[in-house]
Amino acid sequence: MIIPSENRKCLCTVVKKYGVEYIQTNEPMVEKSDVVFACVKPHILLPALKCLSDRLNDKILVSIAAGITLDQIQQVVPKSTRIIRMMPNTPCLVGVGTAVYAHTSSVTEQDINLISALCSSIFPVFEAIPESLFNAAVGVSGSSPAYIYMITEAITDAGVLLGLPRPIAQKLIVNTILGSALMMQKTGKNTTELKNDVCSPGGTTIQGVYALEKGNLRATLMDAVQKVCTRGEELSKKS
Repeated sequence: MIIPSENRKCLCTVVKKYGVEYIQTNEPMVEKSDVVFACVKPHILLPALKCLSDRLNDKILVSIAAGITLDQIQQVVPKSTRIIRMMPNTPCLVGVGTAVYAHTSSVTEQDINLISALCSSIFPVFEAIPESLFNAAVGVSGSSPAYIYMITEAITDAGVLLGLPRPIAQKLIVNTILGSALMMQKTGKNTTELKNDVCSPGGTTIQGVYALEKGNLRATLMDAVQKVCTRGEELSKKS
């Protein structure tokens, strides 16, 4: 693995920790690589690829730049470049991320298997979708960690309001979210069944569910996902 960066201090830290090779400029890095990951801000991607175009022949190029389409990338790289557009989410930083991807017709099954193997340690979920659904996936997966953090914070604050120390309240809800996610993943039950299992007739939980329904929680979350999708489409048109 070769990593380019102008930040020498950062490079030295990464090299010592992971034993990777580093190069301070992009051109020799691209020439020495079979797979190139373009992990830059959207406004940087296309100008950078134009500068590297003559070195991208027959390479696999993986872009994670939001809003930059396969067609836009194809216009600035050689025809022989096999392009994969990928959209990960931030839980990849702790090895439990999800990512969706789309690719040009020149990408082979062998290419996909290679990228999947390279990313398997950080993306347990790696799903192919039509590029037209990328913005929807960003709303569902890319942005949803922020929603979950907000929900976690609100429930933690509620615990504090009721007298729980903040560290205990936060630990309780964080582990409850982790456990609930595993229940959804491993029990084979749908979310309605799992919710109903917690709600006893006339009990405490159903009162909380009623309050959430009164507050339009479902519609608010659905609207949030739609807003993200709409904004993604707007940014794609500006690119």
